[in-house]
Amino acid sequence: MGEQERARAKRVEGWLAAGGTVLAATERAARSVRAAFHAAKRDEGCRAWPTPAIFSWESWVRERWLERNRAGLVLLNPLQEQAIWSRVIGESRIGEGLLHPGALAASAQQAYRLLAAYAPSALRAKARLGWGGDAAVFSEWLGDFEERLLSEGLASASRIGLQLSEALCEELEPAESGSDETHRRPLLLIGFDRVLETQRVLLDAWGRWQLDELASLQPVTRFLAAQDADTELEACVAWLRERSMADPKARLLVVTTELQGRRGELERALLGASNDVESGLVGSGLVDTGLDFEFSLGVPFGRVGVARAAMLILRWLTGPLSEPEVDWLVSSGHCAANPGEELALAGAMRELRRRGQERPEWELSEFPGSGGLESDYTAQWAARMSQAAEMLAQSARLQTPLEWAALARRLLLAAGWPGFRPAGSTAFQAQQRWDKVLESCGSLGYDGSQMDWAEFVSTVGQAVSATIFATESKDAAIQITEPLESAGQLADGIWFLGVQEENWPGRGQPHPLLPIALQRDAGMPHSSSLADWKLAQEATTRLLASADEVVFSYSRHSEDAEARPSRLAMQSLGDAVELPADGMPAAGRKRRRPLTEVYEDRSRIRFPHSKIGGGAAALTKQSLCPFQAFATARLGAEVWEPAEVGLNARQRGQLLHAVLHLIWGGEKTGGISRYEQLLKIDDLTEYVWRMVSRAMAESFDEGQAGLRRRGSLPDRFPKRLLELEAERLTGLITEWLEYERARVPFTVEGTEVRSDVTIAGLSLRLRLDRIDRLEDGSLLVVDYKGGDVGPGAWLGDRPEDVQLPLYATFAVAAEDAPLEGLVFARVKAGEVGFHGRVRNALLSVNAGLSSRNDLVKNPLTADQIEEWRETIERLGRAFLEGDAEVDPKDGFKTCDQCHLHAVCRVYENRLLAEEEGDLKAEDPGNGGGGGGGDA
Repeated sequence: MGEQERARAKRVEGWLAAGGTVLAATERAARSVRAAFHAAKRDEGCRAWPTPAIFSWESWVRERWLERNRAGLVLLNPLQEQAIWSRVIGESRIGEGLLHPGALAASAQQAYRLLAAYAPSALRAKARLGWGGDAAVFSEWLGDFEERLLSEGLASASRIGLQLSEALCEELEPAESGSDETHRRPLLLIGFDRVLETQRVLLDAWGRWQLDELASLQPVTRFLAAQDADTELEACVAWLRERSMADPKARLLVVTTELQGRRGELERALLGASNDVESGLVGSGLVDTGLDFEFSLGVPFGRVGVARAAMLILRWLTGPLSEPEVDWLVSSGHCAANPGEELALAGAMRELRRRGQERPEWELSEFPGSGGLESDYTAQWAARMSQAAEMLAQSARLQTPLEWAALARRLLLAAGWPGFRPAGSTAFQAQQRWDKVLESCGSLGYDGSQMDWAEFVSTVGQAVSATIFATESKDAAIQITEPLESAGQLADGIWFLGVQEENWPGRGQPHPLLPIALQRDAGMPHSSSLADWKLAQEATTRLLASADEVVFSYSRHSEDAEARPSRLAMQSLGDAVELPADGMPAAGRKRRRPLTEVYEDRSRIRFPHSKIGGGAAALTKQSLCPFQAFATARLGAEVWEPAEVGLNARQRGQLLHAVLHLIWGGEKTGGISRYEQLLKIDDLTEYVWRMVSRAMAESFDEGQAGLRRRGSLPDRFPKRLLELEAERLTGLITEWLEYERARVPFTVEGTEVRSDVTIAGLSLRLRLDRIDRLEDGSLLVVDYKGGDVGPGAWLGDRPEDVQLPLYATFAVAAEDAPLEGLVFARVKAGEVGFHGRVRNALLSVNAGLSSRNDLVKNPLTADQIEEWRETIERLGRAFLEGDAEVDPKDGFKTCDQCHLHAVCRVYENRLLAEEEGDLKAEDPGNGGGGGGGDA
C-alpha cells in the first residue's frame, strides 16, 4: 500500500469512526475504498469489524430517495424507462414516419439524464420555448414523457436526485425535528473529479460535507515516447512485472483510453507475461509466472457464451438461424445434455458441410434430420428442442412480459440450456446476470401491457446487447481502467498508455437532441473542445496525485501514421523522453534471455496406413506445400466455405458434372454414349433442358457415386433461382455439346469412373470424370472444368495439379489400351474447348484445328508421361515418409490459397526468421555478414 493510499485509509477510518459516511463517485471507486478499509483492518490484526458506511453516489441517492418516497412513486429501471420513451416517440406526431422509433428511445433517455444532471432548469416547459429543430421535437417528447410519469405515479432515476434535494429542503433540521442525528451523517466525497451544481445543491441541503483531498506528495513521474504501440505495451508489461516482483502486494493501475477496443491486445500481453528467467525464481515454485490483473470494464453480455446460447435458442424456436449461428450453438455445448450429444451435433454439422449441404439459414425442424444424419444422440437433442418449440406453440399469442419471462426460463430448461458442464465461477455469474436481464424484461409488464413472442425476444436481445457483463471483482493487484473510470482509485504505481494528441483529451460529439448553446453553457461532456480539455485536465491532475510513481507514455507511430504527444500531458510533465531501445523503462536493466528456445524440427512420422482418402488431392497438396497434405489428409483439417444465398461455385460445378454424367452415361442414366447419337439429336437445347431438369430435381452428394434421389435442391433454394440456374446451365452445356459435335468420332467408355491405384506403396481411390475411346482404340481422359485452367499446372518438379497426370499415368495405364491424351474440358461460356496434351490432336480431337493451337503445338510424348510418373511417385514417397515441412511452392502466392495459416504459423515463422537474420547481421561477432544456418 503506497503512502497516498495509507493516508486516505486513515482519513476514511477517522471519518467513519466519527459517525460519517463516505460517498465514492462510482461503484468501482466505492469497491476500491472498501477494499482498502478492510485491508487496513486486517493489517491491524482485527478479525471482525462493522460494515463500513461506504457507498457509491448513485446507490446512496437511491436509498435516501426511497426513504422519503412518501408519495409511493414507482422507481423505473432503465429498461422500463426506455420502453416509455419508445412509446412516447412512437405515438408522437413524427412517430408514424419512423421505421424504428425504439432506436431513438435510448438517445432521448440519455438527453433527459444530461438535462437533469447539468441543466435542470431546462426541464421546465417554459425554458424550452425557444428550442428549434431536433431539440424542439425532443422537447415535445420530454413533455409527454413527464406527463405520463406524473399520471401513472412513476419516477425516473434521472430525476430522483432533484426530487431528493427538494425533499431535504422541506424537511426540518434533525435537531429541530427530534430525529436521530445519524440520519444526516456528514459526508466525505472521494473520487469526484468535479462536483456538479445539482450535486452541490443536494449536498448543501443534506448538511455537512466535504471533498477528500489527496495528500501533497511528490510522486516519481515520467513521460515516455515509444517508436510504436507494441514497444510501448511491452515496456508497460515489463514495468508491471518488475514492480510485482519487487513487491507482490503492490497495487498497480494501467490506464488507457478506448479500453474496450484495446482489451484484446492488453489481455494477450498480460497473459503472455512471465517473470525474468535471470531472477532464478521462475520454475522454483516461489513466485507465479503470471500477472494478477482484471479489467474495470466488462464485455458486452451478448459475447458471453451462456447469454449468446440462450438468445439463439429462444430465436430458433420460432425462426431460422444463420449457419454460423447454428454451428456455434451446437459446438458450444450450451444445449447438449452430455459430451456424446455435443460431439454428435458438431459431427452432424461437419458432415453436412463435407457433403456440400450447407445453407445460409437453418430452421429448427431441418437440423440435422434433413441431411440423413440422425443418431441416438441427435434424436434426443431434437426431441428436447421439439418439446420446447411445442410448449411455445401452445402458449397464448399475447402475454405480459412477466409471463413471457417465466416461459422463457421453462423453454431454456426444456432445451437443455445451459448445458451439461458444471458451471464455474464466471459461468455461474453469467447465468445470474441472464436471470436479472430476464427479470428486467419481465418488469416491462408493470402496467399490464401485453406483447407477442417476437417482440419479447427482440426486447431481450436489445437488453442483452445493452448490458455490460463483468465478473465479480477479485481485487486483483493490477487494475486496468479508463482515465475517468479510475476516479477514486489509488495505487502504488500508475501507467497511462496511449497519451497521444488524438486520444487525450478524449473527443466526442455533442448530444444531437439538445441545443448546442445549452450544452456549452451547462458544461456538458463533449459540448466543446474546451469542456473536454477541462475534464481531462482534472483527471490528469488527479492521476498524478494518486500514486507514488506515475508513468505516461505514447507511441510515435499509430496505425501507419505519425502521432504527437498530448499537449495536456506535456503541460503537466514536460517533453516526452525516448524509451530505451530495448523497451525497458529502467536504466541499467539486464537484457532478458528468451524463455522459448526456437529450433527446427526435422523429425518425421511415417504415414501408418497404406490407403488414403482424398484421391489425387493429397498428392497435389504435397506438391504445393507438404504441410497442406499432412494437415488435410492426416489431421483432417478442412476449410468450410460460407453458405451463400444462391448456388456457390462448388455446387454449380457439381451440378455441371451431374448433367454431363446424365448425358454421357449411356443406358444406365438414360443418356447417350456415342458420337453418332449426339449428331442425331434434332433439338439439342430441348434435350439438354430435360437433362438439366432431371439433375436439378434430384439431389447429389459429393461423397457418393451417381445421384442421390432426395430432392434437396428444390427444398434448399427458391424456385425462381433454380429456374434461372437451369436456363444458364442449359445454354452453357448446349454450347459445349456443339463443340463436341465438331470432334472426330468417339465413344464414351465411362463417366464417374472409379479406379484404385497404388503409387510407391500408397493406395489411392480415384474417380475420373470421363474416358473416351477413339476410333483407333486409344483412350482420351477428360476432366470437366468450369474455370480457367490449363496444362501449365502439370509442369515442373512441383506441379500445381497432379490429378490428370495421375489418372493418365497410373489409372489409364492399367487399361488394355494405349493412352492418346489427357485434357481439361473447359465448359465456360464463350470459351469452351479442350486444353491439355494429346499425341496427335488433328487425328484424335478435331481435324480442323489451327497449327497455332496449343494441342497441336505441344503434343503428348512418352518422355512427358515418364516424367509425370517419376514426379508423382516421388510425391507419394514423400507423403508416406511423413514429409510435412511448411514449404509453400510459390511463397505467399501459395499461402493465399491456403486455409491453414493458424496451424502452420507460416507468417510468424517468416517474421521470426527475418528478425533472427537482422540480429545476425547486427552482431559484431558475426562480421556484419548475413550468416547462413537454419531459421
